[in-house]
Amino acid sequence: MRAKLLARASLLVRLLVVALIALLLVGATSGASGEKAGGVIRGELDGQQVRVTLPTGDAKPRGLAIYFHGQGGSVDDRIDGPWLGGLLRSGWAVASSTFHDESWGNEASTEDVKLLTEWAEDKAGVRTSLWVTGSMGGAVSLNAMLHGAEPPPCWYGVKPAIALTEMDRVAGARRFIAEAYGGPVPEDRNPVRHIDDLPDDTRYRVVASPDDELVELRDNAGALISQLTGRGLDITYHLVTGPHEDPSHFDPIDLVAFGDFCLGDGPSPPSDTPPEQSAG
Repeated sequence: MRAKLLARASLLVRLLVVALIALLLVGATSGASGEKAGGVIRGELDGQQVRVTLPTGDAKPRGLAIYFHGQGGSVDDRIDGPWLGGLLRSGWAVASSTFHDESWGNEASTEDVKLLTEWAEDKAGVRTSLWVTGSMGGAVSLNAMLHGAEPPPCWYGVKPAIALTEMDRVAGARRFIAEAYGGPVPEDRNPVRHIDDLPDDTRYRVVASPDDELVELRDNAGALISQLTGRGLDITYHLVTGPHEDPSHFDPIDLVAFGDFCLGDGPSPPSDTPPEQSAG
């Protein structure tokens, strides 16, 4: 009991620190620091809105990250907030697309990834180094890797929803998935079934919570972690707490640290200790 209380207290302290840094990042990004805010370049590719946001200040981007939004997200999802803003403050450019909205990794979204990558690299003047994904974006990004898009050096997946036949708890997901594929999910487009085919030289980091009530860890992030670990790949994980939308998932400290590692400017963030299993 004492160990559990201490662990919970440590987690609360970390969450308070993350919240404080997030508030500071909001202030800094809005100009409180006196630094120049990053410019935003917008466009349209194959009918999809796209954007790339340049880093704060005047320096050339250190790297380019692509963000893959979740179900119900948009081209602007989270990029102007404190989480992805941490990358912008750290010198990154961040690009995104509408990715055919609730596409769930269908063929159209894979073509979107290819088009966005070429466009964003031209606008930012730097190659893509990092893919950052949220929920449904996990399926969009992994299917792109599996179906012809150039894999990134680094992939950061937050609560990745990759078991497409196990999404009944996500409101509307069954209907959106059927619409995206015109029926049942094709076997080759269910990424959880093709983890063994993911690229060997990409470095992976997974952020997930055992308390996620919508995208169950065991069938999604857990499957990804266990299978990539079994292959001996470079994968680490950051275990957070709370339900699917808990703010602990969006940790700017962890994201920026992984970005630094991706660019060779810092050590790899370590994996967290797995949560204690209940008896029985």
